[in-house]
Amino acid sequence: MKNFLILSLLSICTLTFFAQVECDYQPDVESDYLIGVSDVLAVLGLFGEVDLDQDGIWDSADLCTDLEACNFDLYPSEECQYYDMNGNCGGNIFIPENLIGSWTFSTIEGAITVGSNPYGSNWFVSPPNSLNPVQYDDVYTFNEDGTLSMNYNGSILDAFLDYSVQPYDCDGVDVIYNFGGGISGEDVFTLVPNNNDCSCPFFGTTDASMTYEIVELSSTTLVLHSQIDNSSCETQNGYFTFTFVKLNEEVNNDYEGADSYPNMDLIWSDEFAESNINTQNWTYDIGASGWGNNELQNYTSSSSNSFVSNGYLNIVAKEENGGYTSARLKSIDLQEFQFGRIDVRAKLPEGQGIWPAIWMLGHNFPTSGWPACGEIDIMELIGNEPSTVHGTAHWGTSWNVHQYSGDEISLPGGQKFSDAFHLFSIVWTENSITWLMDDQPYYSIDNTQMNGQPYPFNNSFFFIMNIAVGGNWPGYPNSSTIFPQTMQVDYVRVFQ
Repeated sequence: MKNFLILSLLSICTLTFFAQVECDYQPDVESDYLIGVSDVLAVLGLFGEVDLDQDGIWDSADLCTDLEACNFDLYPSEECQYYDMNGNCGGNIFIPENLIGSWTFSTIEGAITVGSNPYGSNWFVSPPNSLNPVQYDDVYTFNEDGTLSMNYNGSILDAFLDYSVQPYDCDGVDVIYNFGGGISGEDVFTLVPNNNDCSCPFFGTTDASMTYEIVELSSTTLVLHSQIDNSSCETQNGYFTFTFVKLNEEVNNDYEGADSYPNMDLIWSDEFAESNINTQNWTYDIGASGWGNNELQNYTSSSSNSFVSNGYLNIVAKEENGGYTSARLKSIDLQEFQFGRIDVRAKLPEGQGIWPAIWMLGHNFPTSGWPACGEIDIMELIGNEPSTVHGTAHWGTSWNVHQYSGDEISLPGGQKFSDAFHLFSIVWTENSITWLMDDQPYYSIDNTQMNGQPYPFNNSFFFIMNIAVGGNWPGYPNSSTIFPQTMQVDYVRVFQ
């Protein structure tokens, strides 16, 4: 009777598997890619392998040793024995829980390393905060269904075109997972092209192959290893190691900034810790003259437009009395500086026609005028683009020879500067300025780029912080614009 029962079970399971239908468990315990007596006995629990959570998948929650059995995509020499729930022959849809979510490049040193040997770094180690801005805004999202979504924000750094910025439209690929299939037993995933736009997909850099070993995975950090490939996706000599950080999509991603920097001292700051705006640091521009840009606001010194509360300076743009009021604070003749690292931590307003700015003018502005005095825009945002900020320099001996140059940087994954505090900085030395957002450098200028005009940025400069309403650049408020809008400034710090 016992023998008849076992033979009956073997017949049922064998027919089920070779009919190539969905299975409720991993059948091949012996890893020989064939279904035998011992496999069936093991599945029945006689060899200690049990689907404890009854989810139909052998994974780390079960008593299980073989996560690769019958993977037809990796071992096509054997006939397909079963299909998983996605219709893949022998595929295992188990995905590590920590992997699911959105990832972007880390800003640490070694976020990208390149070596001649696996895990080597003898060819290149990226300095901290040194990647191109179009790499920092790339977001890779592992979905629960096993697919991978990719958001490159429209452009990539193309290793095959002299590392130039190029448009790129690929937005997602299929993925094959190979658990324990890496060089040292790591889990592996391979990108599978699914259309012409993604014919040679990549994760990290364009010259990385389509296969990636998961070297390290935690709730916050993902380290991947991949071989170099060419523009045809053929592997070459050399290896990458990439480090990514997970985006917390459930809460605001406030950026804290630093209290100190190597070889630099904090020489001045306003932490807005007092109950009122410090008049030893700040005074006001007043009036409603359009300010050279056809703006609509009337700047006031009213406490309803600017005040300190809970450690923040608040600058408020309001709609009132048929027009708009706001505030423009400046440090002229009070706090002026020449060179250093300038950090301003702030949360920004948004909306059509809203134009917040944190900027500087040369101390000789009253006598030389603009643009001869020079203008350093540490941060500007036009409110209908709430995920992007701009850094710009202006110069020229007069209006008719006005010159300017700058760049922009965007937050990844649809985050907005109105959602959280971010750090806006310049590193300002003799004859050069570099702009940073959250310690990521995204633009630089020096005294060789003046187009025949004098370089004004080696003088002392003072601060200006304001919200304009309307103007030539942002356009004007409409029915979608919500008032009031507030810029909150946590601190202004100068290091030298």
